[in-house]
Amino acid sequence: MKKILKIAGFSVLSVGFLNHSYANTTTLTALEQQIYTKYAVQDFYTVNQQLESDVVKLIEKNADSYTYRFPKLTENFGLTIRYTPDQLLKTYTFDVGGGGTMGTYSSYAQFKNAPKKKLQAIEAGFIRSVDQITLSGQPIYLIQSYYKGDSCVGAYQIQAYKQQKNQLNPVPIFQTKTKKLDTISVDYNCQYDAERKGDYIRVSKDMKFIDIKLLDQNTKPTGKYLRYQKNNQNYQYMGTVK
Repeated sequence: MKKILKIAGFSVLSVGFLNHSYANTTTLTALEQQIYTKYAVQDFYTVNQQLESDVVKLIEKNADSYTYRFPKLTENFGLTIRYTPDQLLKTYTFDVGGGGTMGTYSSYAQFKNAPKKKLQAIEAGFIRSVDQITLSGQPIYLIQSYYKGDSCVGAYQIQAYKQQKNQLNPVPIFQTKTKKLDTISVDYNCQYDAERKGDYIRVSKDMKFIDIKLLDQNTKPTGKYLRYQKNNQNYQYMGTVK
């Protein structure tokens, strides 16, 4: 009899939890729809910064926003969302540009287990990917982003961060010949990157190697890469490869 009561109690608790989650998801869906309706009939590049402000407030006021993927905003308003492999970090990127040749983006980070899931602004362009490695027993997040400047120029970059007290802090894990860096960037010229293939920074599937495209003085690719190899403490510069 006691076993039956325990099972019944568990069932009641489970149903309550599911109903709670469903209610919160329904609320976020409705609030997202309100934002979509508000801005759908307006010129995006006139209102995109106000859109960003409204969405940030919505995210910070709703504890369940971490798991919500904002399907209408990602499909219609260029919001880009990425999760780390361990699912403990989520990034958001908003297009806040003016619609011209220059690309302007706002990016944020949000931790799943933070007491308050407040967004942290991070200095990155359009976030293309978020990878994860372990160095010295600690998770390190590698954020790749893209900057688009006036006319035909821009840059790709990779940044290394670690979590400290629910904040992302830069960590210098790239060991060059002379110094340690937390960020590596490489310029591009659309004359040589018209299709924006994004191969200016190559990361091997096993995360063992990070290659940075080597350019000449005119930002033309040389056909070689600067290679960094992962060890227990950092990524050590090893030389050039094809």
